[in-house]
Amino acid sequence: MSGTSDTAPVSAARASQAAGSLVVAIQGHGSRALEAARDVRTRLRRQFPANPAVVLVTTISEGALALRPVDDDVGPERPGDSALFIPTASQGAVPARTSPMGPLLQSAVEHDAAVVVVIAAEPHDGEVDWLDRLLSPIVSHGFDFVCPAYVRSRTEGAINTGIVSPLIRTLYGKALRQPLGTEAALSGALARKLLADEDWRKRPAEAGSDAWLLAKVLDSGARVSQSWLGAWPRPEGEPEEASETLVRSLGLVFGEMERTGARWQRTGPSGPVPTFGEGGYAREGARLDPARLGEAFAAGLRDLHPILGLVLAPATMLELQRAAGSKNGPGPLPDAIWARVIFDFAVAHLVRTVERRQLLRSLTPLYLGWLGGLARDAQALDDAGFEARVESVGAAFEREKRYLVARWRWPDEFNP
Repeated sequence: MSGTSDTAPVSAARASQAAGSLVVAIQGHGSRALEAARDVRTRLRRQFPANPAVVLVTTISEGALALRPVDDDVGPERPGDSALFIPTASQGAVPARTSPMGPLLQSAVEHDAAVVVVIAAEPHDGEVDWLDRLLSPIVSHGFDFVCPAYVRSRTEGAINTGIVSPLIRTLYGKALRQPLGTEAALSGALARKLLADEDWRKRPAEAGSDAWLLAKVLDSGARVSQSWLGAWPRPEGEPEEASETLVRSLGLVFGEMERTGARWQRTGPSGPVPTFGEGGYAREGARLDPARLGEAFAAGLRDLHPILGLVLAPATMLELQRAAGSKNGPGPLPDAIWARVIFDFAVAHLVRTVERRQLLRSLTPLYLGWLGGLARDAQALDDAGFEARVESVGAAFEREKRYLVARWRWPDEFNP
């Protein structure tokens, strides 16, 4: 398993222990969230005895998400409350309506927090001190924000690998491995700054989502780090359909992309992010079938041609048709073309070329085509080679940024 840098170096001025409480929200469901919260509270008292711990769990109160102390009886759901689904933090891309961020930031100010944390209720890796890795960069090293990184199989979380991570890297200049991991830690100072943001009043439908949080943090000049937290705390139940994940995650990311357009158009090349711990890739689970993914790509490209023809620049559409029509079966999508596909969809989302949910769902077959190429690489490469393959995707997005900026400023010039 490939490794990353050891604990990031910090200045002596930042190495002193942060004073204040640790305010933690456990995001998840019912008894599992309560059990996780009690375990976290015990560990916090043992590992950070100088910092009082305040542990809260997500619940529903009068049709809205709220936080309650771990020992409170969360009570039964009221009629109608079941319509507000409390997502697990490990799913990532949590919308504002179901995010604990608003009440968590308020609790942080009330308790004079040194660190504010969101943790998934799912079981974590017992072989890694993931809680220390999540908190120590702030408590002991003076960082303002800690983004998680998880050990997953090579094709697991591929929407993050192939879309979200390279896009965030290109927009905001930070090469975060898993930017919408949702589990996160913030300094008390950053929490107070975020709570004072005018978006809570002006954009209540977006403020508090994890995409909003990430964009605000990366735009604030905060000291950002990432930590390997061990194996991914896998959500319970059946995996979500790729089309639904695309709608949920890209809808949030594209929304913040629109809000921060003036800023990211001036962002320079990305830089490395200080990283704590070591990680890499888990052993591959069930193998994906590249041939079947390629067939789904070709069929979707054909069936959705009327929509895709409105979204994609003609040159991009032509390259996709060439890949789908290869004599040896649908071939992999070149990195530069894949980057342009995502940029075309971002522009279509901006100008509402197609109804937004329909737009994002129509990306599914193109994503499956890209995933087929990734699956081939996962089977053929060793860890170092596959890591280089993933890096090449992010680098391609950055190289194609001029195309994105041109499309964003003058979208009509690229219309068929």
